[in-house]
Amino acid sequence: MPNIKTNYAYNLINTVSGLLFPLLTFPYAARVLLADGVGQVQFFSSIISYIALFSGLGIPLYAIREIAKHKDNADMQARTAAEILLLHLCLTLIGYAIVAVLCLSVNQIKEDIPLFLVLSLQLVFTVIGCEWFYQGIEEFRYITIRNLIVKTVAAACLFLIVKDKDDLMQYAAYTVIGTVGNNVFNFIRLRKYLRHRTGSLSGLNIIRHIRPALRIFALNLISSIYVNLDTVMLGFLSGATAVGYYTGATKLTRMLLSIITALGTVMIPKMSHLHASGNREEFNRLAGKSLSFVNFLSLPMAAGLAILAPSLIHIFCGPSYGPAATTLSLISPIIFFISLSNVTGIQILYPQGKERLIIISTLSGAVLNLILNFLLIPRFRQDGAAIATVAAEMTVTLMQIIIARKYIPVSAISWKYANYYIGTLIMSAACIGLTALDMNNVLNIIIIPVCGALVYGVWLILRKDRLMTEILKDLKIS
Repeated sequence: MPNIKTNYAYNLINTVSGLLFPLLTFPYAARVLLADGVGQVQFFSSIISYIALFSGLGIPLYAIREIAKHKDNADMQARTAAEILLLHLCLTLIGYAIVAVLCLSVNQIKEDIPLFLVLSLQLVFTVIGCEWFYQGIEEFRYITIRNLIVKTVAAACLFLIVKDKDDLMQYAAYTVIGTVGNNVFNFIRLRKYLRHRTGSLSGLNIIRHIRPALRIFALNLISSIYVNLDTVMLGFLSGATAVGYYTGATKLTRMLLSIITALGTVMIPKMSHLHASGNREEFNRLAGKSLSFVNFLSLPMAAGLAILAPSLIHIFCGPSYGPAATTLSLISPIIFFISLSNVTGIQILYPQGKERLIIISTLSGAVLNLILNFLLIPRFRQDGAAIATVAAEMTVTLMQIIIARKYIPVSAISWKYANYYIGTLIMSAACIGLTALDMNNVLNIIIIPVCGALVYGVWLILRKDRLMTEILKDLKIS
C-alpha cells in the first residue's frame, strides 16, 4: 500500500496538471469568448453544480470514508460500493427531472437550452465515475495517469474547435470532458473490483446509506452557498460580465488552493482508517503535520497572489479583464482560511464522525456570506462577492476552531507557527519592493515568486524550522 508521501506526490501531480491545463486553456478561451461568453458558461455551470449537489446527497465525501473503513474486507467494500453507486444513480434521475423543469421555466436558461443540456452531462459522468471509490482504496496512481491523458486530449480539442465567440457549445463540451470525461474509464474499470463480490442486486440495501449521507449533504449544501451562490447571484444581480471577471479571479485562487487541499484528498481515507482502528497516537501525529504544512504553504501563497494580482490577471485572462485584478487581491486570503478549515474539518473532525460541528461552523459562514452578498454585490459587483467570500471563510475557520477545540488534538492557530507568520511578512516586503522596479508582467510572475520563495526559505532555514528541515532531508539537500 503506498504511503502518504507517495499518494500525495501522485495527487499533487494530478493537482498541478489541473493547474497547468487551465493556465494553457483559459487564457485562450477568455480572449476568444470574452468575459460575457465565459460568464454565460460559468453561470450555467454553477446552476448545474447545485443540481449535482442535490443529486449527490453528500455521497462523494461520505463514500470515501465508508470505502476506507472496509479496506480489510474486499467483499464488504465491493458491496458498499455497489449500493452507493445504485443510490447515486437513482438520485441523478431525479436531478434530470429538475433540469427539465428549469429548461421550461427559467428565462435565462430558455434562451440557450442546448448549452444548458450539454453542461448537464456533468451529472451523468459524475455518477458513473465513482471517483470516491478509487480515492477510498487510495489508487492515486491510476487517477493521476488517467487524468493526464484525458486532460491532454480535451485541451487539444479546445484549441482545434473553439475559434470565435460563437463557439460556446464547443467550449461547454470541453468543460464537461476536461472536468469529468475521464470518469468513463472509472466505470469500465470498476468491474474489476465488483465482479462476483456484490451478490444479487435484490440483496443490496441502498437505504442504509441515506441517513449518514444526508449529514454530509447538509454540510455540502451549506458550503455551496458561498462556493457557487456568489456566482449565481452575480449573474442575476450584475450580469454575465461581472461573472466573467469574478471567474477569472477565483479560478486563479482555486487553482493555487488545490495544491494545498490535495493533501486532504489523501488524508481522508488514511485518517478514517486510523480512527476506525483506534490508533489515536498516529492520528494525532498526522493531524499536527497537516496543520504545520498548511501554515507553511498557505500564508506565503496568499500573500504572493495578492501582490502579483495585476500581472497574473493581465497574462492569464488578458487586458480586458483589468477589473478582476482588484477582485483577485481581495479574495486571496481564502487560501489561508480554507486550508486551515480543510484540515480541522475534513481531515480531523470528519473521520471522527463530528459532521454536526462542521455543519454548525459552516452554517455560520454561509449565513454571513448570503447577507453580505445581498448588501455588497449591487454596489461593488465582483469585488463585493470577493469580500463576502473572505468574510465567510474566515468565520467558518474561527468557529470550527472554537466549538470543536476538544476534538482537534493540536492548535490550528498558534505562536508555534510564528516562523511562517514572520517569514511571510519578510517575503511580502521583499516582493513589494521588487514591484517598484516596474518590470513587465512576464518578468514579474517569474522573478518575484522565485525571489520571494528564496527569502522565505532562507528565513526558515536560519530559524531551523522543523518542517523545512524535513523537506530538505527528503530532497537530499541537507
